[in-house]
Amino acid sequence: MYADISSRNLKHLQKHLAGFRNLDPSLALTDVLALGRRIASRPENLLGIPGGRQVFEAVVTIGGQQVRVRVVLNPSGALRSVHLRP
Repeated sequence: MYADISSRNLKHLQKHLAGFRNLDPSLALTDVLALGRRIASRPENLLGIPGGRQVFEAVVTIGGQQVRVRVVLNPSGALRSVHLRP
């Protein structure tokens, strides 16, 4: 599950896990990664490609709440970040 993520990016993703767990305590890092990959797999969620990074965003339901989630892929297409947006 983590093969395409560098250890540095994995630490960054773990930093944002608490925000997701505030909405749904049962979420694991693998759940957040799967959500990020699902959001990034839909071309209609693409916001732009600044500096070669692909930035995606979608509104999803987590813990019964509608939240905006942003996903960033690095220039080679590997997951760099999944985080909540205000």
